[in-house]
Amino acid sequence: MELLQNEIFKALGYLFIAGLVYFAWNTAREETLKKDFKEILFKGLCWCAGIAFFASITLGSPTCEEQTDPVYGGCSQYADDGYEPTTEQRVAKFAYFMTLFYIPVVLGTFKGEKEKGIANYAKQNDKD
Repeated sequence: MELLQNEIFKALGYLFIAGLVYFAWNTAREETLKKDFKEILFKGLCWCAGIAFFASITLGSPTCEEQTDPVYGGCSQYADDGYEPTTEQRVAKFAYFMTLFYIPVVLGTFKGEKEKGIANYAKQNDKD
């Protein structure tokens, strides 16, 4: 039963990620129809870098189970033996989320630019 639950939650996680990727793609496509594509690419880069940075700095912070001094802090026992990720692991997590979100932004921006070009071409031909 545990294996079944793990597989269901893994599938739900993939669906959630797919929804976020679609949201990034669709938002970039719609905004490109209204604005310049370079502006959308830059804003998308900033948003994706911010999300990826947040995901990488929150990776593997140890949880304190017993505090030694409630006033000044300090911990005598950690829940996960004080696991602290390496810089390489943080960079890998940053690259994962940056790739996961920025590629759909780029593809959505190019799709929106193509749609805008087709709409402009149709307007030009209707005037003639």
